[in-house]
Amino acid sequence: MSYTSQKDEIVGFGRRLYEEGYASGTGGNLSIRVKNKALITPSGYCLGCLDRGSLVVLSKQGDKVEGYAVPSSEYMMHLLVFNKRSDIRACCHAHPPYATALSLTDQKLRCDIHPEAVLTLGEIAHIKYAPPGTEAVPNEIEKCLKNHDVFLLKNHGVLTLGRDMREAYYRMETVEHLAKISYIAKRAGKIDFLEPSEIERLKKIRSEYLGKTGDDKKDSIG
Repeated sequence: MSYTSQKDEIVGFGRRLYEEGYASGTGGNLSIRVKNKALITPSGYCLGCLDRGSLVVLSKQGDKVEGYAVPSSEYMMHLLVFNKRSDIRACCHAHPPYATALSLTDQKLRCDIHPEAVLTLGEIAHIKYAPPGTEAVPNEIEKCLKNHDVFLLKNHGVLTLGRDMREAYYRMETVEHLAKISYIAKRAGKIDFLEPSEIERLKKIRSEYLGKTGDDKKDSIG
């Protein structure tokens, strides 16, 4: 198995995450679903220094079928998504500073302050704290996985999903941009939220876009 193009995507977007400061040291992890397997980043590697050979291929049960490295400690979170969401082919987990800082507080990151956020992200799911690398993380995410593509993990970071790695990465960028805008706005004055009618209009556009451009759902783990 080569998965050359998918490996290149992970290497490239891993470098972008690192260069943008969304991941530091050996933090963060990426994965792509390929047929009935998952291609995932290794544990203990910097996302900015990956190469094709360092990536790992897992079965849907989590068994390593290719690669010499140890898979990311968060592999259970990625496998949950691929096993439960047939429309999703990529996961991006990182620690962007503004969004992660917000996860340390009791405040919610709301999309209804900016139309692009509603269109790109939908509604952000706020996940209570669970020890990283344990089954508790996917167990908490599963509770709201069906209707969300973006998850703010309490005291941890952000998980974004996509129909490909590009979409998952851009959602991560949008989350961090939204968090930064929210931070600045709260210090500038009272925030004016979008009207409910406008939110519904934007949600309809988002739903139509995802329905028209989404690939079919045959390529799932299982």
